[in-house]
Amino acid sequence: AYIHDGIAFFTYDKRGVGESSGVYSPVGTRNSLEMIPLLASDAAAAIELLAARPEVDRSRVGLVGGSQAGWIIPVAASLTSNVSWAVILSGPTVSVGREIAYSDLVEVDHLSLEEAEDALLSYSGPEGFDPRPVLDRTSVPTLWLYGLVDDSIPTRACLAVHAELQASHPFDVLTYPTLGHALGPAVWDDVYRWLDSHGIR
Repeated sequence: AYIHDGIAFFTYDKRGVGESSGVYSPVGTRNSLEMIPLLASDAAAAIELLAARPEVDRSRVGLVGGSQAGWIIPVAASLTSNVSWAVILSGPTVSVGREIAYSDLVEVDHLSLEEAEDALLSYSGPEGFDPRPVLDRTSVPTLWLYGLVDDSIPTRACLAVHAELQASHPFDVLTYPTLGHALGPAVWDDVYRWLDSHGIR
């Protein structure tokens, strides 16, 4: 953990990566029902450690992450009462199976993003971890950011889920027509504005 400009940060490597112990395992449809909760428990443990520090205002502790964090953060928030907000960049709201299928359609089969999104509508393969039941129960204010030319996650399908959740959940969604999965540094101005509007900074 470190503190910069009055903001405390806690960053860590995934299990088996960098300086973290344990064994790294990629997430696929077969193991995602075990791996997503496991990785979420690591994030929740990090939150508990940070919130316990005397110099940290535990009422303003949140989670920030990208990509796979779309599955992990909502689960982590359900494991601890110390998450009061979240920011998720390019995070899928569809199942692991659908995200992998979309990536394969674009990167392996070389379909256009629109063609891949259309093909995903008839997907009948294994789903693996599906975030929808957790999202249905999520009450943490969350900012979701998406690039509309994302070749890794099906943004159109993810936004359709958000449209269903919009009326009953404290989610804000921002989209960027020219950005891809990595988004880029320009989106952080929007993140900071959102944090300020929620009294977090």
